[in-house]
Amino acid sequence: MKKLVISLCVLLPNIAFAQTSVDLINARQQAFVHIENQSEQVEEMMDEDVPNWSEIESISQQLVQHSQLLNTAFTEGSQEGSKAKKAVWDKPEKFNQLMKEMDSGFVQLYQASLKQDKEAAKTGLEQAQDTCNACHRSYRSRFF
Repeated sequence: MKKLVISLCVLLPNIAFAQTSVDLINARQQAFVHIENQSEQVEEMMDEDVPNWSEIESISQQLVQHSQLLNTAFTEGSQEGSKAKKAVWDKPEKFNQLMKEMDSGFVQLYQASLKQDKEAAKTGLEQAQDTCNACHRSYRSRFF
């Protein structure tokens, strides 16, 4: 829970009070970096014979928070200097759907971690990661 509060203290002010598109872009990039790193961490933990469910629960809760913040972080006017393609803003329907699918996967991961359901947790994580890959192919100018 402490990590969640710290993450929100870092990300939420950046997104909620972004003064410029550069601030918003930086906040988005930070959220995506956290998602990438934490997803990999959970994936490794899920491969253990006895996963640390408490830690998985904490990290998956953070993943949900990051993905939900990103759902509001691609506002009109924040495209200048972004690595995202114009289609994010010009034709946002598919992009928004993919963002919701990513979020849904992280929510499933979190709910499964509460039940300590390894298969459901893996399914949720895979859904979120697959959505990340699909979104990058369609909406990001450069891969990192």
